[in-house]
Amino acid sequence: MLEVDAEAARRVGSVQSRYALANRCLAIKSVAARRFLAAESATAYRADRRAKRAATPFFAKATGLGTYLLYDRDRRLVSVTEAGTVGRADEAGELTEWAPRRIARRTFSIRATATGRQLAVGDSGDLVLADSSVRGRRRAFAFVRTRGCRRYPEAALGASGQLFMGVRRGRLLGFADAHLHITADMRAGGRVIYGEAFNRFGITEALGRDEEYHGPDGSLDVTGNLLRSGSPVGTHDTHGWPTFWGWPVNDTYTHQQTYYMWLKRAWAAGERLVVAQTVEDQPLCEIEPLRSHSCDETEVIKLEVQRLRALQDYVDAQSRGPRRGWFRLVYSPGQARRAIKRGKLAVLIGVESSNLFGCSESMGEPQCTRDDVDRGIREFRRLGIRSVFVAHWVNNAFAGTALEGGANGIFINAMNRYQTGRYFQTGPCPEPGQGEEVVFSAPALEALAGFYPAFAPLLGQGPAPVYPPGKQCNVKGLTNLGEYLIGRLIANHMLIEVDHLSEKARLQVLAIAERHRYPLVSSHTNTGGFWTDSDLRRLYALGGFAVARPDNTGPLSARFLQLGRFRQGRRYFGVGLGTDTGGFNELPGREPDARSAPLRYPFLCYDRKVRLARQRTGERTYDLNADGVAHYGLYPDLLARMKQRKGGRAALRLLFRSAEAYVKTWRRAARRH
Repeated sequence: MLEVDAEAARRVGSVQSRYALANRCLAIKSVAARRFLAAESATAYRADRRAKRAATPFFAKATGLGTYLLYDRDRRLVSVTEAGTVGRADEAGELTEWAPRRIARRTFSIRATATGRQLAVGDSGDLVLADSSVRGRRRAFAFVRTRGCRRYPEAALGASGQLFMGVRRGRLLGFADAHLHITADMRAGGRVIYGEAFNRFGITEALGRDEEYHGPDGSLDVTGNLLRSGSPVGTHDTHGWPTFWGWPVNDTYTHQQTYYMWLKRAWAAGERLVVAQTVEDQPLCEIEPLRSHSCDETEVIKLEVQRLRALQDYVDAQSRGPRRGWFRLVYSPGQARRAIKRGKLAVLIGVESSNLFGCSESMGEPQCTRDDVDRGIREFRRLGIRSVFVAHWVNNAFAGTALEGGANGIFINAMNRYQTGRYFQTGPCPEPGQGEEVVFSAPALEALAGFYPAFAPLLGQGPAPVYPPGKQCNVKGLTNLGEYLIGRLIANHMLIEVDHLSEKARLQVLAIAERHRYPLVSSHTNTGGFWTDSDLRRLYALGGFAVARPDNTGPLSARFLQLGRFRQGRRYFGVGLGTDTGGFNELPGREPDARSAPLRYPFLCYDRKVRLARQRTGERTYDLNADGVAHYGLYPDLLARMKQRKGGRAALRLLFRSAEAYVKTWRRAARRH
């Protein structure tokens, strides 16, 4: 079942495993005093209650594998005080985390993780902290199941029913999101996107402090304002937890939209494979005025990989033990298949960065060597990374990047000049329909420099570029070092992402892949370069994988069916999603016909065994009809609404074949010699 069996959780009995304490209602009994703990005052607890019914019930909120917050009915937490005693705290933090350790079959010591000292009972029943030299019954406690707890704050799942198992007639059944930025809050120096996918102290810490990043009125959210309106000037409501008056909204850009419970809701509705794209762009990081960590892309990617592993442990902790959670990092197509068959979400780690392996260029000269490429691939494989983009926003030592238009294009062009010493050089596109209208001006650069002081030196370094009218493409293709990179990625069975490459470079990579009969991936098709029908036919002929980009349900359904036309022969075929959630990307808004043809709640997911109600987080209840896809957990709602559209059922069939299709693409890459 999706939810914990409530009746089983109420059974009376001592808990025997430190992992099994997670998210249970418990009374705590001192072995020495033979008494239960209860709140004595506003600031203290005592072990002085004979009967369990007189004890204070504690909700054990897991902060990690074997560590907990002990939360009472008064919304207070067992805590180490600043004076080094045991008290009650109002807010979670380092001093409120405890690590039980079993010392006998049904008894535990309870260590404060902040100090290393253990909870013990004094002669008069008061709680004290003892060092590790204290032995015996005074530091021994039993956890006994009870009822009457107040649950620790958390977002609701809004889903119930039987587990969507992810297999049908021997094939994987479920949809894939090939482009999701779970760790996006760590990009751009770590102070641009507010909110965490999880925090060990819970949702109040993960999603409750936007004003510390963006200012009380959101005016410090310069990059978010630029992406939303084309101007760095702007404000927004910063209220997240608990009201969520201000965010998340579908066009939030710089707020977390993939909190882990929202991701879990998508899993409950049949999502079975995700490519967690770690991401960083050195030039964007360096121009941001505030940073929390290094701008070295490889170092940031390492931090994000660590964060994904911590998330896996955190989900396991909520599920009461290692490897028991629904979120599983996978490192081979076989592991992905096994995880999905067990009903888990298979999570593959990818990289989307501007300077892969630190390989930038300066005035056309590469800033790395073939040895750096080989060393980088070895390190990425050791980290568990299995998919990489060759380029992202700016040119690098491997290739030119696809251009973007409008205000975003001006911003990225300035970053290219800042990073490489040159503005983009443009020319005719290789194929019809490709390219962007490219504009730039000195006043635009001056305006940007007012908010990004790192751009100021560019003002005195030659005239601003002038571009001809009409759609243009980046003239830079794949370099010699880029050709070497592609060959080494193929030799190491890495999945190669070809979006964001200049159109010229992409065609060169397609040609190399055809010579090696090696599959390629387009995980946010038509973002970062337009794919022609010819390009897509070549991609699919190689056994590659492409996606539909999120949109309102009419165009989204049509895009699935359009990609479905590229199915070739009897080869298994599916079309994934590439949501780019967290990628400075707008999610689908309210449906144009939401009033006349609303999605009816509750609804059943694709296999009709899971029932989904409106999702509630804190004080806010989300509704696709009013909010669009305000956060990741509303993608099931979007898909349910798409099912009502003409062609929607056929589109969903293609989508729910995408987990199998992605794993098959990955297997082709893994087996290619």
